[in-house]
Amino acid sequence: MTAVTSVISNGSKEEKKDGNKDGDQMKAKELRELIREVLKEQEEETQVDDKSATKLKTGSMSGSQRLKKSRERITSGSDEFTPQEQKVVDQLEKFIADLAAKEGVDLLQHRAFLERAMKLIQQRMVK
Repeated sequence: MTAVTSVISNGSKEEKKDGNKDGDQMKAKELRELIREVLKEQEEETQVDDKSATKLKTGSMSGSQRLKKSRERITSGSDEFTPQEQKVVDQLEKFIADLAAKEGVDLLQHRAFLERAMKLIQQRMVK
């Protein structure tokens, strides 16, 4: 979407690139259409970036593989990942692991809910 700026000189209305004179009212239908277009563009951009990050992959992992991946994740931290944030992540990992270990709990049965929760967390925190 291209923003068009107009200049008023000597109090007269000058024609802009879109054919309307400065100060002309945009019709409600055109305005609604423009708003829908902008919102659709924003939603598409957000969806492309977020979809893969909030989808749970299928497959299985042994305990030793999980331990190795955890160690790699922990040692590859950045300066942006503070010790306080690391503690929060550790608590979340423990919570999910303890929940999965409870009798009668099957995380795969709640996959859609977990993906929605991940997406909600991402939308709230990433701007």
